[in-house]
Amino acid sequence: MINMRTMPRYQTQLKPLLQVLAGLLLVAGAAAAVLIISNMEPELGIAAEVKEITVTHGDTLWKIAQEIAPGTDPRRIIWEIQTLNQIDTAEIYPGQVLKVPVYN
Repeated sequence: MINMRTMPRYQTQLKPLLQVLAGLLLVAGAAAAVLIISNMEPELGIAAEVKEITVTHGDTLWKIAQEIAPGTDPRRIIWEIQTLNQIDTAEIYPGQVLKVPVYN
């Protein structure tokens, strides 16, 4: 155990300051991460407009995602399709009706 009487005074005053600085650095890092993530693709919240499509033979969620939002990461669109249709897997079947987001 460290005896506070034998410790130089600057060390006892420095410890709380370092703890505060470490806490501020942690908060600033978390805030920066949130800003970076939220600004990556701001237009890609789940779309307010939705349409229904019927799955045909050979369709996959990846293919559908590329068709409805070209130039966008298909994984995000697949997640949106799964969320809108409350499905947990990527399996879809011919004749199945899916709600898909509409992007202009």
